[in-house]
Parts: sequence; structure tokens; C-alpha cells
Amino acid sequence: MTRKMMIIVTLGALALTAAVLPRADAQTGQALVLAEQVCLENGVTPSTAAFEGCVARAALAFDRGQPDVAGRQARATREAREVCLSYELSPESLGYRQCVVAEVERALNQLAEHHE
Repeated sequence: MTRKMMIIVTLGALALTAAVLPRADAQTGQALVLAEQVCLENGVTPSTAAFEGCVARAALAFDRGQPDVAGRQARATREAREVCLSYELSPESLGYRQCVVAEVERALNQLAEHHE
């Protein structure tokens, strides 16, 4: 088999696998709309990495029937954003994105410990 043919077969197999496997993170349209709304209401700025993360986490919570969790996640995202900006990180930097993710996880872990 030639190298070109091997690449074509490999790419075809990958495409077929991707088409067959279900998406684990798919959310309903209604959950996404509610998630965007709750993130906006909690002061998370649209068109940012923080907003996209907030929407993804909140939509998953709405799909699970946990609107209170969605609200907590949105507030945690807003607070994480404020903390990371206080470190004078540029919102466009990888360090800022990593900071937001770490701060949101920390806040949500603390909330989970309090609810146990």
C-alpha cells in the first residue's frame, strides 16, 4: 500500500469513527439559551473564553434539571474572572484562561464541600 493510500484510509477511518460516536457534551437548544441568559445575568462577558466555559457548564446543569447549580457556576465564573483580572492577566492570554478555569474549579469544589 502506498503512503498516500495509507493516509486516505486512516483519515477515512477517523472520519467514520467521529461520525458514529455520540457527542458526550451535546446540550439541548433550550439549555443553551437558558445558560447564556444566566451567564449574562451574572455579569460574564459575552464573546470570551470565560463566557463559553460558563455556558457549557450551565447548559449541562440545565440539561440535568439543576438550575440552581447553573446559577452557582455562572457566579463562580464571574468571580473567577474578577480574581484573574486582579492579577493583571490579559484576558486574551493563555494564563488568564488557565486562571479562570482553575478559579472556577476551586470555587465549585468549595461549594460542593459545603453542600455535602
